[in-house]
Amino acid sequence: MRAVLVAMLLMLMGPALAQAPAPLVRTTLTPTQGAVVGQPIRINVVVLFPGEMPHPPLVSVPAAAGAQILRFQSQATTIRDHLDGQDYVGQNFEFVLFPRRGGEIAIPAPKVTLLDRGGEPTGATSGQPRTLIVAVPPGIDPSSPVLAADRVSATQTWTPDPTGLRLDPGGAIVRTITRRADGVPALGMVDFAFVAPEGVRVYVDPPVIDDRVDRGNVDGRRTDKVTYVFERGGTYELPPLTQPWWSLADKQARTETLPGTSVSVAIAAPPKAGSRPPMTGWLAIGLLAVAVLVAAGLSFVRLWRPWRARYRASAAFSRTLFLKVALTGDAPSTYRALRQWRDRLSRDDAASLTSDPAFAREYQKLLAAIFADTASWDRQSGRALSKAAASWRNPSDPDGLTDPLPPLNPTERVTAETEIPAPRKPTNKEDVRS
Repeated sequence: MRAVLVAMLLMLMGPALAQAPAPLVRTTLTPTQGAVVGQPIRINVVVLFPGEMPHPPLVSVPAAAGAQILRFQSQATTIRDHLDGQDYVGQNFEFVLFPRRGGEIAIPAPKVTLLDRGGEPTGATSGQPRTLIVAVPPGIDPSSPVLAADRVSATQTWTPDPTGLRLDPGGAIVRTITRRADGVPALGMVDFAFVAPEGVRVYVDPPVIDDRVDRGNVDGRRTDKVTYVFERGGTYELPPLTQPWWSLADKQARTETLPGTSVSVAIAAPPKAGSRPPMTGWLAIGLLAVAVLVAAGLSFVRLWRPWRARYRASAAFSRTLFLKVALTGDAPSTYRALRQWRDRLSRDDAASLTSDPAFAREYQKLLAAIFADTASWDRQSGRALSKAAASWRNPSDPDGLTDPLPPLNPTERVTAETEIPAPRKPTNKEDVRS
């Protein structure tokens, strides 16, 4: 009888005895102190298994208030160690945190999902939470995204070259600005406020993000393009732009300045009295009709192009584009299209959209699918998000009758959200673009 009881007890305890020992999880920050606003802080999460690693685990870091947390490497680094007479093997997962305010920032404990040899979840564990003290350097305004890097550059081009240029009324000039920062992604670069004198319309394209990643080091690259359309003759001064940043190398506040330019636009000369030759009969009427048609055609082309540019830069166009992209079920493209739409809404309207219960529920699923490993995304998910967005009523325009064209000479743009959830499940491709 005793032998039977022992056998039954061993059978019940078998699964527990066969369960693999829990892995060790270590969480470290680099640097651990002396951080400033905007400085990239590396979060290293090391997961070590005694003996052997059945399958690389899934690791994510939850969102931290007052910071952005991103992962730039699609694959972790395999490491080995020997502790207390035991051999360990595991992986090192690297994340980068960008503090967006001064003071104390609480970094939640990393979440680790354990997988069996077939890649199926078998359990979960976590790392250690960390606290980071962030300083605001003198001469730096923390109310907008701060660049803190060893090197920052900003260049611009004008098309056509304004030197010696004399445009006709209705003519345009394009300003293209390229910014680069070592160790900082483009999302850390502030949106420029493009303004112009009266009589000049300003049309801003969505920024082009082209971050480059090499062994965990990011080279942030952002290109902004703005078109100035001159409505009447005169001389116009387009203002300079500045990019402030904090130099980590020499601990100084610096500024990259992009000079403005002067543009001359011809003033149409009034017709001279008595200069018109006498014409009578059908010939005069025919010539007059041809002249009217040509003038109408030229006016249509001249007005249509700026109108088309204005519409494509409007919130209405971005909303229509987002609703179509969401239906494809492509999560990254949907997120980029949504950011463009939100950037073109007023600050109050953007807040109303993200706080709408139906939209917020689907939006959180999108964030979880892109930046974490807690949700999937497909066409059905995209249809649900598109439907929720289409059902939202703009407080500024509850009937949906708002003029789709943006205001003349906008002085402020809504910036993208400054807190991003934890990174998504590793893939075979690096994906750090917004």
